[in-house]
Parts: sequence; structure tokens; C-alpha cells
Amino acid sequence: MGVPYFATLKVATLSTSDSFSQTMSKKCCPVFLGGSSILHGIGTSVSQRVCNRLRCTSCDFSVLMFDDHEWDSSCNYLFFRNNMPDYNKLKAKLRRRKGVRAYACQCSWHSALSLSDLREQQQLKWVCGKHKA
Repeated sequence: MGVPYFATLKVATLSTSDSFSQTMSKKCCPVFLGGSSILHGIGTSVSQRVCNRLRCTSCDFSVLMFDDHEWDSSCNYLFFRNNMPDYNKLKAKLRRRKGVRAYACQCSWHSALSLSDLREQQQLKWVCGKHKA
């Protein structure tokens, strides 16, 4: 006895929607961090753009970016835990520095001047959250 038609149709619909969603969004590979002079968007080994859709797999927050700023050395986990994502509170620990980009989620923070592969920052649990095509 064969597989009922409706079962085959359902499977075909699922695989079609899966391939459709993959064409509608793209992920950076590799994922880059970098200073404010580096363009952001979908990063590839050729384009070398900074990912502006970062998401933390540890706290499940989007990563915020602040151009021409760096984090003060006195920053700590509780500061971000209590103040994220309120810019008015976060700016107390942001220092102006031309060319630097400050990144933060609710559990981690990083300041970058030059282009670097996110895999080199193993303490950061950030991934590309997908870009709309």
C-alpha cells in the first residue's frame, strides 16, 4: 500500500517553505567585528563587512553597536545586565573614540578598532542573526 497523497503533499510543502526561507535570509560567513570605519552588512571572506545583525546565544539579546565609542575599562557584567538595552543608562560607560565601535549584549561587551573574525573572540557567544535578502 502506498503513501497517502495528503502526506506526500504535506512533506513537499514543508521542504518548499524551508528552501524559501533560506533564500529570504542570509548569514555572515565568517562573522566579522570591526571599527566604525568598516562597512557593515552581510560579511563574507570577500566583502569583509562587519555583521550588524549579531545575536547572543547566551543571553538571547541582540547585540547593540555604537560607532566612534568604546567601553570604559570599569564595565562589568552587572552593568550590562541591569542597563541593557537602555542607551541613556549605557552611555555612562561609553567613551568617545574616533574609529572604534563598541558592541554589547546583556552579558558581554567588546570594543573593536580593526577588522577581526568573531571566532578569534571565543569569550563572545555571538552569531549572525540573519540578514534579510
